Amino acid sequence: PKAPTPKELEVFGEMLEDLIGTRGAYVLDEKLNILGKVPLSELQGTIKSLHSGIYAVVFDGVIDRDLLMIAERANVSFLIAMDTKLKSTGRVAILTSDDL
Repeated sequence: PKAPTPKELEVFGEMLEDLIGTRGAYVLDEKLNILGKVPLSELQGTIKSLHSGIYAVVFDGVIDRDLLMIAERANVSFLIAMDTKLKSTGRVAILTSDDL
């Protein structure tokens, strides 16, 4: 997976802080524009329905295998969350609050 730039790390960190306690997610494009904010319960469906154009997903939760597989299929570059049970894969870079 590609490494985030310092600017990306800063933006991801700010967004993650904004989301603490909201159980929400930001879906971002390559320019780090917010394509949408969705509740966690709708995140997987949103990624599936958009298929492409998603660069990063920042959310208030824990990255699990189902979400990672959906993100891989949608060519997401970064998953950023409070915590993860998984390691980064070949295609998706996983970042947690500890990395930011």
